[in-house]
Amino acid sequence: MPKNCLSYPVEFVEDVFGASAKLAEIVGRAKVLLVADLNVVQRTKSLGTRIGAYVKEHNLTLAGAPVVIAGGERVKMDNFQSATCIIDAALKADLTADDYILALGGGTILDVAGWAAAQLKGGVKLLRLPTTPAAMLGCAFAETAALNTPLVKDALVVPSVPAAVLIDLAFATTVLDGVWRAGFSEAVRLAVAKDVKQLKKIQPLAEAYQRRDAAALAELVSLAFALRQKKGGTDFGLSTAAELEPKSTWKLPHGYAVAIGTLIDLDREIAAGERKAEELVQVKALLAACGALDGARHSRHLPGVARFFED
Repeated sequence: MPKNCLSYPVEFVEDVFGASAKLAEIVGRAKVLLVADLNVVQRTKSLGTRIGAYVKEHNLTLAGAPVVIAGGERVKMDNFQSATCIIDAALKADLTADDYILALGGGTILDVAGWAAAQLKGGVKLLRLPTTPAAMLGCAFAETAALNTPLVKDALVVPSVPAAVLIDLAFATTVLDGVWRAGFSEAVRLAVAKDVKQLKKIQPLAEAYQRRDAAALAELVSLAFALRQKKGGTDFGLSTAAELEPKSTWKLPHGYAVAIGTLIDLDREIAAGERKAEELVQVKALLAACGALDGARHSRHLPGVARFFED
């Protein structure tokens, strides 16, 4: 039997707050505090009505009103206000170690909710329901959660292994074009770090993905998930991306930073004789093909970055 590097279940579901009973099966009779990304709430049709009907149909116990937080990097460095809001709601609902915080949103929401869950009474169970391509391909599988300081990305890190990850690809169809395109970076980053041969499988998907083809996203997520199961995660490209974001005064979006961080780390390995130079050309072309290098205007001035945007 193949090795599974993931220590928690990952479930691909359709209509998580509708036809699928998987969420209800996982939480059972436990209390659930929903932490939701404001962007998701605003851009997902009838989300509140659907959640209410689902809760009623499956007799779930919500731990008070949902905590709705604006997405974006700023919530990870708001002087703990967002994290404290989650913790206060959980304490008011008397959540215990047997209960759940359900994080519905992009990577920053998953981070803030995970950080709060880890701090609360020594740890409350965390369910991740990622809603952006980048989160579905990347941070939903992280085993840590982090907050920022104004000058340092992910400065405050705690262990945060989810009880489960639920992936409903339909949520990704509501994101803005820039968020969609930048998500491609995660699939490329993981392939470069773990199995460069997988780039040949990703390359034919780039054009369709740029057109927001749902089948292309599904294939990318499937490939990334299989690779994570087999070979685990990696920080390749991420640490460099985390350095770039504050240097850009937080103007460089995370997904675009990941694309550039991947190129920088790959270039370093080529300089060290660990990679072939043609790999950089291949990866740069692939990232450009799907629009994942569109963060150029926020990053050209950063040290060591401009050369990757030269013709």
